[in-house]
Amino acid sequence: MFIVCDTDFLSSFLKIDSLDLVKRLFKEENLHIPRAVLLELAKTNLIIKLLELDWIKTEEAKEDLLNIFEDEEIKVLGEGEKECILLCKEKENSILLINDRKAREIAKRKGISTLNTSAFLLLCKIRRIIDKDEIISIMESLKEKDYFEFSEEEKRILLE
Repeated sequence: MFIVCDTDFLSSFLKIDSLDLVKRLFKEENLHIPRAVLLELAKTNLIIKLLELDWIKTEEAKEDLLNIFEDEEIKVLGEGEKECILLCKEKENSILLINDRKAREIAKRKGISTLNTSAFLLLCKIRRIIDKDEIISIMESLKEKDYFEFSEEEKRILLE
């Protein structure tokens, strides 16, 4: 499986020092990010944490973005989101870790599998990578360090 991570997901899990959950869940050696995601993170102090992780690989998308996206879709996405979707289109058996709802919808229309933070944590729970107490801890850390809020429905599903 080829795992691609967008800036929002990546930065959230870097902030709480829990990015290793991706490796544990998917049992993959590497996590892939496009160049645009690297550049977005380079504008923050998270770049130091990112560069310490030798299992995160920067990939160059090869296709022209205009060949994949229709004009209206391009306008609503950031560069990182565009390149993540493009990278997933180029690689077979890929999955995109991304929180932005609009970007997930576009990716799904392009035939790309996606997981947001809630779905990712639920899958970790289902596969017994983490338990309820660890989910609570992650949720609290995300709220404290990333101002990430889960909906009541997400909380109910994750904590049942």
